[in-house]
Amino acid sequence: MATIALIWELGSDYGHIGRFLPIALELKARGHRPVMILRDISRADEMLGRHGIEYLQAPLWLPPVQGLPAPINFTESLFLFGFLQPAGLLSVLRAWRALLALLKPDLLIFDHAPTALLASRGLGLPRLVTGNSFAVPPRRTPLPLYEWWNPKAGAPQRELDCEERLLRNANHALSALGAPPMTCVADLYDAEVTHITGAPELDVYGPRDAACYVGAINALDQGVEPRWPAGPARRVFAYLKPRYMHFDAVVTALARLDASVLVFAPGLARQNMLRLQAANLAFSTEPLRMRSVREQVEMAVCHAGGMVDVMLQAGRPVFLLPMQMEQTMTSRRVDELGCGLFHIAQQGPRELEKGLKRVFSTPAYAEHALAYQQRNANFTQAFAMERMIGSCEALLANAAR
Repeated sequence: MATIALIWELGSDYGHIGRFLPIALELKARGHRPVMILRDISRADEMLGRHGIEYLQAPLWLPPVQGLPAPINFTESLFLFGFLQPAGLLSVLRAWRALLALLKPDLLIFDHAPTALLASRGLGLPRLVTGNSFAVPPRRTPLPLYEWWNPKAGAPQRELDCEERLLRNANHALSALGAPPMTCVADLYDAEVTHITGAPELDVYGPRDAACYVGAINALDQGVEPRWPAGPARRVFAYLKPRYMHFDAVVTALARLDASVLVFAPGLARQNMLRLQAANLAFSTEPLRMRSVREQVEMAVCHAGGMVDVMLQAGRPVFLLPMQMEQTMTSRRVDELGCGLFHIAQQGPRELEKGLKRVFSTPAYAEHALAYQQRNANFTQAFAMERMIGSCEALLANAAR
């Protein structure tokens, strides 16, 4: 039996746990001991407890970093998570190493976990890097810009300066640990295996080596069956964050559609549910079984996270409400493909409703989504799991020699 650490460090919400869960269950079924090391354990027992999956709290950089401009690439984003201060970075690295020493894993799997990756350099443990395309930046120097659509986004000297500063700080900490230095920031993602859980067409940085892609992995069969409100035959699903600045406006716009609408908004106060529900719009207080949801809807509304993969795999168009840079990048790709539209939060609620109605009433979006599904039919979850588990077993076998 091998102990396998599945590590998630950056990002919010629970898509990373949802991606890890099928992997962990399959590893456990094969006699291994999967242990998740998670950024956020607030719902871990709810999601993992009944499956008997162990979990631990990840060491994290907590102090807010003030005074920096908005990041233009992933290198600058790392400055917000400890890479700006060598002494603090070293503290987090030592905590990671202490945790790994206690756990004694035989294999490390990283999903959006750059500090953990840095801490594991030189330990001699096999490493598998995975995650969506944003979480696995291309191996370029400097790392690519976020706003690839903006001709004014580039700042060559700033990009080089940030590359050099992060490299200097990281190597200072690595030297203190007696670990091998990096020659560029992209070396952070050195690993025996890299699997991007997505398709090339949705890569936020643009397509790269086709062998990297395995297709999306999601916990499609967790949750309850959807219960749709009575009303029109057409169905729309929305996964919304109550903190979204136009939350009331989008729910009101959804209720105006000639559709039966089901909304999952985790954390929404009951009084707000009662205030916003309508004859054709209901809220689910529990996570839903997404395999059933995507088979029953004609379109979905979400914030451009993992739900995009879930819906486009089923050929369903999407209306997207990005709340941060990664989601904006994904939204741009979806818009390019013609599989949906997106609404930037700075735009007014009136434009939001127009975009929502346009995706709902224009057949071309559904046609493009079906075409995407057909082009990417080989990227099934079964294929992704076969690649992922096969790589894990191969790495364990090589390490045992």
